[in-house]
Amino acid sequence: MISQIPADTRRLLLVACAVTALAAGALGAFAAQSVRPDCSYVVFSLRSEAEQEQAAERGYWEAVASGRCAPPHARWQFWRG
Repeated sequence: MISQIPADTRRLLLVACAVTALAAGALGAFAAQSVRPDCSYVVFSLRSEAEQEQAAERGYWEAVASGRCAPPHARWQFWRG
C-alpha cells in the first residue's frame, strides 16, 4: 500500500514526522525544566558576587524549609493554572 504513494509524498511525510518528533521533544524538555515560583526573601552579604549568589541560594532553600516559599516545580505544573 505504501509503495503506491509517490516518492515525493513519502519524503514529505517523513520530513513532517521528523519535524513533529523534534518539536515534541523540544517542548517536552522545555516543560520538564525546574522553575521557582514567585517568592520574596532577604539576604544580606557584603562579599564577592559568587558568595552573594551562594548566600541568595542558601536563603531561598532556608525559606523553602521554613515554609515561606514553595519548592521548585516542573514548568508544566504551572501551565495547569
